Amino acid sequence: MNQQRETDGTEPNGRRGASRRAVLSAGTGAALTAAAVVGAGPSPAGAAPRPSGGTRIPVAPGVEVNIADLDGGRRGTVVFVPGWPLASTTLEYNLLFLADHGYRAIALDQRGFGLSDAPYGPYGYDVWARDIRTVLEALSLRDVTLVGHSMGGAVALRHAARFGSRIGKLVVAEPAAPRFVFGPHSADLAAGLDALISGYATDRTVPVRDLTKNFFATHTDVTTDPFLQFFERQCLDQASLPASRAGLIALRDDDLTDDLPRIKVPTRVFHAINDKILPLDHGQAVAAGIRNARLVTFATAGHAVYVDERDKFNAELLAFIR
Repeated sequence: MNQQRETDGTEPNGRRGASRRAVLSAGTGAALTAAAVVGAGPSPAGAAPRPSGGTRIPVAPGVEVNIADLDGGRRGTVVFVPGWPLASTTLEYNLLFLADHGYRAIALDQRGFGLSDAPYGPYGYDVWARDIRTVLEALSLRDVTLVGHSMGGAVALRHAARFGSRIGKLVVAEPAAPRFVFGPHSADLAAGLDALISGYATDRTVPVRDLTKNFFATHTDVTTDPFLQFFERQCLDQASLPASRAGLIALRDDDLTDDLPRIKVPTRVFHAINDKILPLDHGQAVAAGIRNARLVTFATAGHAVYVDERDKFNAELLAFIR
């Protein structure tokens, strides 16, 4: 994408990184994952504990990101990077599973999403990938397994290719790579993405409702399903409009083809055969482009494999990181 100029997080009016309360009151709205081998320890300098159990970590002047952190033991640490436009909450059951099996399970709210700060900018794959590096450094994590979903998978790939000295393994689920608009379905993907970008400029409730209807295989009726209503509220209430729009532009414009051969760590690519948002050819191309990568397919899931086939997702992840 045409990367926004990187700044120190100061807004045009001189304020640094608007608070989440201010952002939410302005009508903003919601983004998956990584892992490392490390035990419990005190909060690092500069990381502020939250009453909810989350931790806020400074990543730029005036900008902090929130992480969920379930420390289940010393077998390793898995850090999740959510997909667009979601927050760490969407992965809470996967975090709990790993913590119950003796792992430290962490999920980021990427800058602009969840409980993280949401300045006007900058945003983009490079910004979010550097934020992951800053979080890993602040928590003194090394040899991590990084797990990213959808756009979070693209961010995880960028991090592994360019900033990945602290990761030992990589998992990407339904990755938006090597490009979102890719393969024999490119025309439909481009049209759908253009509609999303246009919708976000006028009334994002409509594209979010359409996204919600197509995200899962096991949840389909948004009018009666409390789970889908919870998902839809995340997309609207915990994702800032500038960050959401920037994510869509990155999905449209960024190409990770050259990043793939630079990734040297063992990699798993999880992809559903019947994904309605990102066809299987994306996962196949990513697995083919990374040395030591293996594709794992899911027969009944939609785009959210970590929900639709949670048991298989968790089992495959656990087998890989052991």
